[in-house]
Amino acid sequence: MSQSTSTGDVVRTIHLDDDQVAKILDEMDTSAAKSPDERKMPRYRCRIKALTVHMQHPGSSTTVPYQVPTRNISERGISFLHGGFVHTGTRCLVQLITSYGTWDDVRGTVVSSQYVKANIHEVHVRFDGQVDPSVYSSAVVHSRVLLAEDDQATARLSTLHLEQLNAVVDHAENGQIAVDKAMKNAYDVILMDMVMPVMDGFEAVRELRNHGYTSTIVAVTALTRDDDNQRCLDAGCDKYIAKPFRRQQLGDLLQSLREEPLISSSCNDLAMADVINAYVEELPGKVRAIEEAMVKKDANGLATIVRTLKAEGTGHGFEIITETAAQIESMLINGTSFDDVQKDVTVLTKLCMQARSSANASR
Repeated sequence: MSQSTSTGDVVRTIHLDDDQVAKILDEMDTSAAKSPDERKMPRYRCRIKALTVHMQHPGSSTTVPYQVPTRNISERGISFLHGGFVHTGTRCLVQLITSYGTWDDVRGTVVSSQYVKANIHEVHVRFDGQVDPSVYSSAVVHSRVLLAEDDQATARLSTLHLEQLNAVVDHAENGQIAVDKAMKNAYDVILMDMVMPVMDGFEAVRELRNHGYTSTIVAVTALTRDDDNQRCLDAGCDKYIAKPFRRQQLGDLLQSLREEPLISSSCNDLAMADVINAYVEELPGKVRAIEEAMVKKDANGLATIVRTLKAEGTGHGFEIITETAAQIESMLINGTSFDDVQKDVTVLTKLCMQARSSANASR
């Protein structure tokens, strides 16, 4: 093994800065993308700069904690970079960092140690049991996209690009269908063609905003005159992409919108799975009710739905939803104005839209 340095009790074996490590990991990902991968277990990008892994090397009765940069994670294992060869069979305790800022101790065994460059090896640890990857990596959770597009060829191409970018796509053939779907379901973004039959994109966006719809809407249109961008923004769109577009543009868009998923603290309780899934599926309806109450300035309606969220959140493992809803309820009881409660309501609706049932759920 290469010469190591220690900060406190934790050993660091790779003496490169963050940018150099990121470059190595990016090169490895690019190389892997060009090679067929016959593994059935999907692996998800997981970039942690300093994960602690305790290794008990063969023949030793003690463990050594190492600080390592990670590459990816699956339900059954994790891979990371290490400054030297590690024997297969080495027992490990991996301190996986959760999206809540805590960590879980997961035990496993080194199953491979492959040379990368400059004495750096990629080490893969197989966990003793199964974990939920989305608790540790936001890349696991699919982006939810509503594609409003009347041209079938464009819709097929866009869907192909989006699915390859780890998105779940729902298609609407015109603006009216897009409005109906958006008011019933949860989407991270609506990609709105602005020229469609029945109801065009401009009218659809205005109708959604008039009903208090707060999620992101992006104009994806062949209208490319100098003033078309501003027309789309004035109608209520958040962003504008001109046709024809490239997959990279969609990838950059989804990446810019990606939020850390809000995962139930009870996600590893298999008995709770169906109950949590059902709760998450109901949240978009509650968000719509909040949005409409805010538009109508309906204090009683807002108080009712906020009280419901306060009562249900913690029981389903979403404590932060309960806490935020309770804060809004208190503000309403104390007579806080709609304008002053708007900021907290926005936080609550955002939390509801970030909620996911589990690592493997595409909701």
